[in-house]
This record gives sequence, structure tokens and C-alpha cells, in this order.
Amino acid sequence: MASSSSSTPAVNQAKQHPSRQRSPFTQAKPESKLNVAAAPFVYSRTSSSAGNLRHGDSMPEIGYIGPTQLPVNSRIWSSISTYPLEQAPAVRSTTPSQLFQYYQQQQQQQNYQQLQQHQLKRQYASSPHLSYEPVRQFGPVVLPNGVIQLRMRDAVVIEMTIDRSIKLVNNQERITMALSSTGTSAALNHPNGIVFQNGSRVDIVAYDGRRKNSYVRYAKMWQKGISLTSEGCALIYLVDAAGTRTTSDMINIDLNTDYISPVFYNGTRIGTQFYPEANQIAQSANFWLNDDGTEIFHLNGYRIQQTMDGLVKVARMNNRCNLRTSPTNGSATITTPYIHCTASMGQTSHLFVRREERRMHFDGTSFVVRNAGHSAGFDEGNRLRVY
Repeated sequence: MASSSSSTPAVNQAKQHPSRQRSPFTQAKPESKLNVAAAPFVYSRTSSSAGNLRHGDSMPEIGYIGPTQLPVNSRIWSSISTYPLEQAPAVRSTTPSQLFQYYQQQQQQQNYQQLQQHQLKRQYASSPHLSYEPVRQFGPVVLPNGVIQLRMRDAVVIEMTIDRSIKLVNNQERITMALSSTGTSAALNHPNGIVFQNGSRVDIVAYDGRRKNSYVRYAKMWQKGISLTSEGCALIYLVDAAGTRTTSDMINIDLNTDYISPVFYNGTRIGTQFYPEANQIAQSANFWLNDDGTEIFHLNGYRIQQTMDGLVKVARMNNRCNLRTSPTNGSATITTPYIHCTASMGQTSHLFVRREERRMHFDGTSFVVRNAGHSAGFDEGNRLRVY
């Protein structure tokens, strides 16, 4: 009788706590320290049925829950019959070594990202045009000087004024282009050269962005034709309707001059007093996302879109002004009623400028201008060629 009476409390206790029947520690004595230590790690019904834990393993499963991202013990939650981790947890480990390895990988990844950000900041610190921000602020924001700024993916930044002058910066490929508020002036700063267009005149500097040679070539498109020369060349040549000949005209373009800022700021309203108006323009912007992943903004009379591969297209909707740049191949395009200019750092590295019937093409080695059916330029050895 004594044995039957002693077994009855154990049976009742098992019925009151059915989850402990699945625990590997239920065989221990009630006064055992092992049973007390194992109490928080009672097997959950989900874990035991899935069979993903070895018999006798006391390492808790680690998961994440809530906005604070704190690790919790899923077995403790299951023992209270409230299991908030119905969805798959971020981390699951059954051994301390796996858990340590996971946190070690997370720390290494964080250190690598911090190192990358530090290198990018140092790389762009010396440039007056390029800016870098590791965290993207989604949507247009207004700077204290009244400039509207829109940050896209892949370190592409767009700035515009309330008068609709615009600057497009491709930090990843070191490309900057600007368009004036009236569309009569444009500028491009590219690894393959500099283009500055003001009215009917276009100044060009071309050099090899891949540093295969050190030749620097200059050109000027104006009403008489196209003037061209090269660094180290004592003469300046003019290509017009009569052919190619020397001229005394000068080509005034400098590698160290900033042509982006004059185009962007000339004739525009800038200052803290224009902040409320700029803020109203930024607040009225429209955005939507296409099915193919293209982001589209309508902002201050511009249509701005970025495709999945990073290509950014900017179009002024009231005239024929377009800007393009890609962070993958270093391409850039400016199209206005006054000029069409393209450049690229990909397999077809080049710089091309067209102004009415005048053209200039540079492929990294040869530099050729065309005007009124005549062509001339410098070859890969920096020698003058008349075609």
C-alpha cells in the first residue's frame, strides 16, 4: 500500500505538467539539483515533434523578438504555453560553438562595413564636387541654404534649386554634371574629361581616365568652327568649312577650374530665406515604385527614375533636357537643345560631344573633331592627323 500511495503524487504531477514528460530530466529525483537546473529548458512540443534537438541537449534555442532585438529562450516561452516565435527566428543554435561563430561573423561584417565607409570618406574628402553619406535619406530633403537634395541608391545624389537648376553627382564613378535653370548652360566632369557649354560655345578637355597615356587634348566649338590643340603642341588648329589650318585664337579652359558650380548657382535663388519655398516643393513631390523595381520621383518639374541596376534618368518635363548616369559602367549623358554629350568608362570608354553639325569623339587614345565635312585630330602618338 505504501508503494501505491507513493506513486500516486508522481502520476498526478505528470498529468499537471505534461510537457515535462518529454524532458530528458524527468527521470531525475525531485530533490536533485539537475532537475532544478533543467527546469527552464523544458522541451517544447514543437521542438520534440520536429526532432531537431538531440536527447539530453540543454543548450537553449536563440531567437529574436521585438524591436529591441534581444535574444530570448524559445523553450522558456514554450513552457509558459505562450510561444511568440511562430515565425522562423533569426538565429537557431544548439551548441555554444555555433552561437559564438554566429556572433563572430556578425562582428566581422560590421567591422568591414565601417572600414568601407571610412575609406570612401577619405577618398571623397579632397573633391569639391563629390559628397558621401553612408545612410540614405529616402525622399527629398531641403538643405539649410535652400537647395533640395534627393539621395538615390548606389551613392547617386541629385541637388536642385527652386529655379530648377540641377546637379547630378555619381560618387561611385566620380562623375558630376550640372544644368542651368534656363537650360542654356551645362557642364560635365568625367574621368575622361571636362565639358563646359555656355550658349553657342563648348569648351572640351579630354584625357584618358584609365591612365593608359598622359596626353591631354583641348577643343572649342564656336561660331567659326572647332579649334583644337594638345598639351605640348605649340599651335592651335581650326577646322571650318574651308578645311584645317592654324589660328591665333585661344582655348581658355583649365583642368583646375570648377565649371559645375557656376552652371548650378548662376541666376538662381539660394539662401536661408528661400528655405520655406524649397520645403514646400519637397513636400509636394510624388513617388511610386514600378513592378520592375524602378523608383520614380516627380519633383520640381523633373521626372527622376532609377532602375534596378542603378541607372539614374533625369528629365525636365517641359523641354528636351535629359541627364543620365550609371554607377556600374561610369556612363554619363547630357542632352539639351544646345548640346548632346556622352561619356563612359566601360568597355567602350569614350567622350563624345555634338553641337549642331560640329562633333568631337575621343576613345582614350585618338582625338578627332568633325565640322562641315572636314575632320582632324590627334592619333595615339599625339600626332596631328587631317582626314
